[in-house]
Amino acid sequence: MAINFGSAGEYNVFVFGNLSLSNTDAEGRVAVGGNATLSNYGVGASILPLPSSGSDASLVVNGDLDVSAGSNACGNTIVSPSSTVINYTMGNPNGSLLTATPIDFAEAERYLKCASIFWSGLVPNGTGTVVFGQLNLTGIDETLNIFRFDSTNIYGTGLALNQLNGINIIAPADSTILITVDGSNILYGSYQIFRNGIAASRADACKILWNHPDALTWSNSTTAIYGSVLAPFAAATTTFSQINGNIIFESFTGNAESHNELFTGELPEPTVCLLTDSTTTSSTTSTTSTTMTTTTTSTTTATTSTTTTTTAAINPRIQAVSDLFESIALQQAALSHILNAEGEKLQKVLSFDDIAPQTILLTNKSVESMVNTIANLETILKSKLDLFSDCICGDGN
Repeated sequence: MAINFGSAGEYNVFVFGNLSLSNTDAEGRVAVGGNATLSNYGVGASILPLPSSGSDASLVVNGDLDVSAGSNACGNTIVSPSSTVINYTMGNPNGSLLTATPIDFAEAERYLKCASIFWSGLVPNGTGTVVFGQLNLTGIDETLNIFRFDSTNIYGTGLALNQLNGINIIAPADSTILITVDGSNILYGSYQIFRNGIAASRADACKILWNHPDALTWSNSTTAIYGSVLAPFAAATTTFSQINGNIIFESFTGNAESHNELFTGELPEPTVCLLTDSTTTSSTTSTTSTTMTTTTTSTTTATTSTTTTTTAAINPRIQAVSDLFESIALQQAALSHILNAEGEKLQKVLSFDDIAPQTILLTNKSVESMVNTIANLETILKSKLDLFSDCICGDGN
């Protein structure tokens, strides 16, 4: 069974940074690692059965909250203790506005960025052709069909993603479909997506993942995307369109509909991206009261203490730095595994007899794209280290 999207798996929309949407809705849950600016926006109207009143973290915001009109139909709107509630007039018929931190956004971001790169390194077993402007992706595996192409030169045709007039995914009905689209700037055109020759359905979307490991921008205006979209480095903008599945971006702006067809496919587990935890934890619960503008809320928050093999208390600042270094070390190890796999892939291709020069060039381009993506990740890791460049830990403070 695949790890899939970790803590983001239950959320229809999950962004690490800011979310700014208006005059639309997400049928499922929404999580925002930065600021949320929402106008006439709906959350959770299609989550069935409806959770018990006040039990569901259906809108989670780690930054500031500025919401006018709309409704959170499923459960609670939860903001961080450090958040500022600028405006909040959204209805909460099945919950309330609370203060807590139910999601570790930093860890979710680390894992999903690593997983996106890991899945992009899987060897394609499907083929692609463009016939009269329609991209046909064909796979025969009953379990998992993998495709990969360049968004600006699809399978060597010179056509870009926004120049197509349709996409037809031809593969066994119950198989998982992984489509990795290379390119730093992803732009969809205006066309329909088909599954085995007929218009794709929302049920089809649950087994499809569109993976964009090196996209920095992602844009769609009119195409209905069937399948989850994983573009963890991308600033996404949408207008008058829809996405059926999990939606994972760095940031998200626009007014696209988000349909709650969560990913149920099975992908190889990105084990190199997982953190191991050898400590044991115990939790105690305390109740706090928080007053925000015109709304008073009572909130239950959890505090966690960590037990180690020593009896001395660990200074929180030192622990934070230690945890950061451990996280970076683990991600570096994951990246080294991926680079090693790319090297082995290139070696394997070069070992074949009578290999066509075009095949070597395409393989080299694939490896180069992965190396460039990892270089971007290294920049992110350096920025994490720079956060503690002035930290003085020698005095234990």
